[in-house]
Amino acid sequence: MKTMDRPSYDRARHFLKSVARPLERARFEFHFEAAPPELVVAALARYQNPDGGFGHALEPDVRTPSSSALATGIALTILREVGAAAEQPMVQRALRYLQATWDPDSWTWRVVPADTNDYPHAPWWHDQDGSLARTFDDFLVIPRAQLVAHLNAYHELVAGDWLAAVTEATVRDVEEIEPLGTGGGDDLRYVLQLAAERRVPVRQRDRLVRRLRAVVPAAVSLEPADWESYTITPLKVAPTPASPVADLVGDGVEAYLDFELTQQRDDGGWEPVWSWAGHYPDVWPQAAVEWRGELTLEMLLALRAWGRL
Repeated sequence: MKTMDRPSYDRARHFLKSVARPLERARFEFHFEAAPPELVVAALARYQNPDGGFGHALEPDVRTPSSSALATGIALTILREVGAAAEQPMVQRALRYLQATWDPDSWTWRVVPADTNDYPHAPWWHDQDGSLARTFDDFLVIPRAQLVAHLNAYHELVAGDWLAAVTEATVRDVEEIEPLGTGGGDDLRYVLQLAAERRVPVRQRDRLVRRLRAVVPAAVSLEPADWESYTITPLKVAPTPASPVADLVGDGVEAYLDFELTQQRDDGGWEPVWSWAGHYPDVWPQAAVEWRGELTLEMLLALRAWGRL
């Protein structure tokens, strides 16, 4: 079992301090150097719009400045990561945005706004005659499962009856949707976030965990040859040993972390295993650098969680 030695950690630290976005730098300092959460909130503020939602390439593959459910879900994940309470104005504005943009006909949120096509973006975020909804299962899981997790976490800011109904609809769709766990497995990651939310009633969380445990063994790739491309890695479904499916992929996580420790670049960072396939060649390098910061931070957090630092 490989571990990250001090020189390798120092290279990763230097990369995050000198190359990564201010947001990832602040998050690193919060997690590893006891920096106050206010630094993270301040760095995140530049991505929030007057409508309360988040945009401005917070998700580097979507460059529109407009607010999106996708970016707002990411922002709330970060806010919860640093312990932001319901009284935090940034949280309250984000929750108001989510309630204002929920579609009562489909009971979902559109994942990214229509003007995404007008700005540089990854090809999988392009919408052509409704292709985005077809790609993302009518948004039943992405972004909804993550957003419902956040709404439950900040339940005092939303109507209880509405939240209960949306939560049940989401759990039911997770149980019924086929297939679950395809492509890069982000749908599983979103479901795991909902299943981990303690404000969700335990019977609903149990249903989510049963579904995840039924899907994960066949969905996760345990072949190192696959890990050099965008696939469902063991770490994606078990970023920490506390994951409810960690026991199903534990050996795979250990092998995957051994693999990832060999992937650190000389400058200390990690690189995305995907690209925009020639789209917007003048912008992709900037997005790639932004991803490198996020991936490097995520790797350090995973290595620490699994006892590899």
